[in-house]
Amino acid sequence: MVRLETLRLPRRKLRQPGAWRRLRWLGIGLASAAVTVVAMLPATWIAERVATQTQGRVLLADASGSAWRGSATLALSAGTGSQTATVLPGRLQWTLAFWPLLTGTARLVVSHSEAMAAPVAIAVTPGGWTAQSGAIRLPASLLEGVGAPFNTLRPDGLMRLDWSTLQGRFSGKDGNGMSGHMTLRVEQVSSAVSRLRPLGSYRAEIDWAGAGGGRLQLSTIAGPLHLEGSGTLGRQARFEGTAHAEPEAATQLASLLSLLGRRDNHVTRLRF
Repeated sequence: MVRLETLRLPRRKLRQPGAWRRLRWLGIGLASAAVTVVAMLPATWIAERVATQTQGRVLLADASGSAWRGSATLALSAGTGSQTATVLPGRLQWTLAFWPLLTGTARLVVSHSEAMAAPVAIAVTPGGWTAQSGAIRLPASLLEGVGAPFNTLRPDGLMRLDWSTLQGRFSGKDGNGMSGHMTLRVEQVSSAVSRLRPLGSYRAEIDWAGAGGGRLQLSTIAGPLHLEGSGTLGRQARFEGTAHAEPEAATQLASLLSLLGRRDNHVTRLRF
């Protein structure tokens, strides 16, 4: 009878091929280099993209720091091609979280040393964006960039813009509008074309409805110049309303009212 015996071969240490080791270290090196480059992105990288996405309406001048934690001077203009911009005193600061970027979401927190009482969180995805409710104080001179009649009146005063949670979707080159509610208060307004100061204080309620644009309702809080009306915002913006002066200010405001519109039954008709 023949016995079968199991042969035991000496164990040999398995070794990774040299090419695989080199490839692994190359991958680690490239990943480290990529992380280093991303971490060192300058704040001007954010500034350039903000200017592009807002068609030059929002400018971050004198940007310093990095894309992840930086600051800049906030300037607002009428858009690409505008020769002037209104610069807000103070600095805009932002922080950008790194890890959410791996899931396709950019999470920023922005604040302003002078214009904003509290920071605002913003989330941006390939499909759209969401901004937390907040408020900002702005000079009324920014209204000149809207066009008529503000470019003629050249208003001065203080504005406060409050907003609910805002949402927008990206669709095509110009996006797909935004949704949410805004309240704009313009306090102690004066005009370069009138010696009477102030003209009054006003409130505008704005409801944004996505691609349909927005609806605006204007009312007077106080002052000798009364403005009322409503309109639409968006690509086909329009406004219709009335303006009139209190009796004791009628003479002083006559020339200003003539610039605003046509007189009809003791009121001036506003159409823009």
